Amino acid sequence: MKENTAFTNHQVAIIIGLACLLFTVVLDYMLLPALSSTLLTALDLSTEEFGLIASAYAISAGISAFVASGYADRFGRKPFLLFFYAGFLLGLLLCALAPSFELLLAARTITGAFGGVVASITYALVTDMFPLQQRARVMGWLQSAFATSLVLGLPLALYISATFSWQLSYWLVLSIGGLALVMVNMIIKPQSDQSSKTTMTTPWEHAYQTIAQWKYWTVFTNNTLIVGGDIILMTFNATYMINNLGLTEEQLPFVYGAMGLTSMISSPILGKLADRYGSLLVFIVGTLIAMVSVVAYANVPVSPMWIVIALHIFIFIGINARMVTSVSLATAIPGSKDRGSFMAIDASVQQLAGGLAAAAAGFIVIQATDGHILNFPQIGWIVVSLMCLSAFMMYRINLLVNTA
Repeated sequence: MKENTAFTNHQVAIIIGLACLLFTVVLDYMLLPALSSTLLTALDLSTEEFGLIASAYAISAGISAFVASGYADRFGRKPFLLFFYAGFLLGLLLCALAPSFELLLAARTITGAFGGVVASITYALVTDMFPLQQRARVMGWLQSAFATSLVLGLPLALYISATFSWQLSYWLVLSIGGLALVMVNMIIKPQSDQSSKTTMTTPWEHAYQTIAQWKYWTVFTNNTLIVGGDIILMTFNATYMINNLGLTEEQLPFVYGAMGLTSMISSPILGKLADRYGSLLVFIVGTLIAMVSVVAYANVPVSPMWIVIALHIFIFIGINARMVTSVSLATAIPGSKDRGSFMAIDASVQQLAGGLAAAAAGFIVIQATDGHILNFPQIGWIVVSLMCLSAFMMYRINLLVNTA
């Protein structure tokens, strides 16, 4: 067993502040696919057009994260984080004001350019401030921001969308984001200046040196597979539940709420188990649970809501096990001098993969004239294949960490 160390009061405050910030980022990211059925009708979109809107965030985030990678270790983490988060809030404002496909596409591009970098900066902060023996637990608690957004934020946003308008849902996220910005600025103290570590190279040379590290690409590839599979599955999930499984829009908040409760309960437990028994073991078990659940879900006929909820619970136990462990283990790979650049490039690769996955989902699935989503079983098998590949890559990462 591995030694566990308790969090100090200051560490607890840091975790709370970062979790509140990630709450809004995750809520915004999950809101668009949850609104897929509404937007397809409200803006008269095709599945290809919606896939482009979903991919715009990720592709712009990938490009932005790559550009930021050369500068990520040259500035303090806190001001770097606040700059990108403020830009993210600007993107949310434009989403709330967008009345058409073209303007929503542009708004999502801006939101992604800033919001897509926030998580990587957050993880760099965590890596700077928490020892390896605590990181899986920290990642587990930060993952609870995802859970809380599903339990509280997303159901409320969907209710507002169904009762008033989908634009008002983005006003909700923007309002919460403004409060989160103030909270993070107050709680997170400035960290030691990172710029001294990279003064011998230009930003682009620093980014190139990070990219040239072959062992880093083991992590990049693994995270690409994880994110790509999750995005392909979730892009049209809400539309699939409504048009294929017989749920109503009013029932969606219950499904997302169950997913959130699952994440809220399981993520800290999974992080603790990973710290104690090893990230690889928890990752493999989570992958097996997710694979079986995805195959069942992608092939289930019209079903009562409790069956749909049960399948989502098992899927998200597996997804959370994979996410918590992969992030915590990957943080042990980069050195401190290029940790920020590593996180930014990792975010860039993940976001580009997510963008391509969302666009691919838009071309794989087809909406029939009666509203049914076709080819969803094929989506399930693609996701399972990506999960198998990611399990092998996680094994390689574990070897790198143990032999370092």
